[in-house]
Amino acid sequence: MGKKLAAVGMAAAIGLGGLTVAAVNPLAVAGAQESPAATSEAPAAKDGPLARALDALVADGTLTQEQADAVAAKTRSEAEAGQAERKENRTARRAATLDVVAKAIGSTPDEVKAGLKDGTSIAAQAEAKGVDRQVVDDALTAHLNATIDAAVTDGKLTEERAAKAKEHVDQAVDRILDADGSGTGRQGLRGRLKGRFGN
Repeated sequence: MGKKLAAVGMAAAIGLGGLTVAAVNPLAVAGAQESPAATSEAPAAKDGPLARALDALVADGTLTQEQADAVAAKTRSEAEAGQAERKENRTARRAATLDVVAKAIGSTPDEVKAGLKDGTSIAAQAEAKGVDRQVVDDALTAHLNATIDAAVTDGKLTEERAAKAKEHVDQAVDRILDADGSGTGRQGLRGRLKGRFGN
């Protein structure tokens, strides 16, 4: 089930060509992606490149062991702080996008999430509520474009990358609307995810 919800979240990242994953990631409803990312973002273990570099610097007298330990500890602390900030940002983006979708449908974020968990796409949820797909499409498009603009303002994205990302917003919105995690959607979402990310 976690993979189904993660697939919905990854749809927009694929649609944006990976240009704005950090700045946008529109609908990462579940946290299934976060545990692997946390592991990969942590500093290298005892046999990692940082540890090997520090060992070499200690061995040639550039650093004392105490200094090397301090560098390793500081690096670990910075990585953990960055990881916590990224998680907080993902949570905020997730909540903001779910709110946009829910308001457009005339639902609540919890109801949207419940529908996705049950394999009901956002488009299908809108249809069940008697809401035209274009209404939700327009709301999501405006939200994603505003999010990209905010990322530029905050210095997280260049104007050039923002322009490229906006070229793919329509595709991203379609994927968000249609993704249900089942692999049977019109875009073959599960197959694309597996091909791109390996699982």
